Amino acid sequence: MSSQPVKYQRRIGLLDLLMCSVLDRRGTMDHLLTERPYPPYILSSLIGVLAVLVLPSLYHQYSLGIAPTSKDGAYAVTCTLALAFVLFVLALTVMLRLLGISAPLIKVIGASTYPLVAVVPFMVGYYAANLALHGELTIVSFFVTGHRHEEDWLIEMFPLLVLTSAVFAFLVFLYAIRAIGNLPLPTAFMISLLSLSLILGAFTVGATFSAQLFPYTSGQIWDFFPSLIRIPELAH
Repeated sequence: MSSQPVKYQRRIGLLDLLMCSVLDRRGTMDHLLTERPYPPYILSSLIGVLAVLVLPSLYHQYSLGIAPTSKDGAYAVTCTLALAFVLFVLALTVMLRLLGISAPLIKVIGASTYPLVAVVPFMVGYYAANLALHGELTIVSFFVTGHRHEEDWLIEMFPLLVLTSAVFAFLVFLYAIRAIGNLPLPTAFMISLLSLSLILGAFTVGATFSAQLFPYTSGQIWDFFPSLIRIPELAH
């Protein structure tokens, strides 16, 4: 019998990538990061994530003429996340080299980008449920104003969605590391755990830089992620 690896009968498309966190993490990461010469869909993945997370809030904000509560705060958070991503990719590349894994930089970028797509199917599903139950995207209104609708009980489930998306993103990253390093799963798992400290370090550096660039925004930067799982109680 041939020992050659089994190749996919068709090229995996962007839609397959969007659903890979739920359906086939291992196969998708193997195909995109090892069976193709260069990892595809990196830019389109980032655009897709931004479209799902940012565009609904921008549309809601400008369609209703709602002024941003803090432009500097929004700029600072955006700058922090962008800088943190770049620093994380560089730090991960160095760590992999130190561990004897000489993955090309473009594949490290792909392995760092694809896990972000894990949020897309969960957010789309949440938006669909939100529309079906309330007739509007009350979660988007919450993002923009910070206030919840009285009849919106679904918002209580949003922290669970955030945590679930994070777990699935970690699993996608785990299989991405396994693919680019050709590693056994336990080794890839340990490297993935170590990478969590790189994420924290990259975010800290990015937050520090952004707070200097946009004064008085440090609190908003550090409150960004906790605010996603801290749903305010309704006033009685």
